[in-house]
Amino acid sequence: MTRLHHMGITVSDTEAATAFYRAVTGGEVIGPLVKSGPSVEAATGYPGVEVVLTFIRVHDEVFLELAEYRNADNPRIDPDNGFVGAAHPAIVVDDIEAAIARAGTLGHAPLSAVMTGTAGPLEGYRYVYLRGPDDVRVELLEAPH
Repeated sequence: MTRLHHMGITVSDTEAATAFYRAVTGGEVIGPLVKSGPSVEAATGYPGVEVVLTFIRVHDEVFLELAEYRNADNPRIDPDNGFVGAAHPAIVVDDIEAAIARAGTLGHAPLSAVMTGTAGPLEGYRYVYLRGPDDVRVELLEAPH
């Protein structure tokens, strides 16, 4: 069976990103783990890089991987959902209002009112987007009750 193990998000500030994703998911934080050396340089293509990895367990064996690249050129992209190649995590939470409130204490507000899906795989789900750290769009979902 194929399944998603993790979604990686490159971040500029490990602590701020960890606080945000922990707040909206309630997940277990694993790390930070600092990785460097020839194998990391080969895998990333960045000579001299040090990668700080923090994982947030969002469900059983599904994780968000937060990666901060240090000692590397870190150009910022615009992760707006309308840009080809952009990706966003869509996280199912138990209580969407509570998750929005926790994100709000960290300065991250929803981009709209909470809406309800009307067709397809999201039918009946309540959802909203937040702009998280580094302007990554994060979709929160609440399953139909």
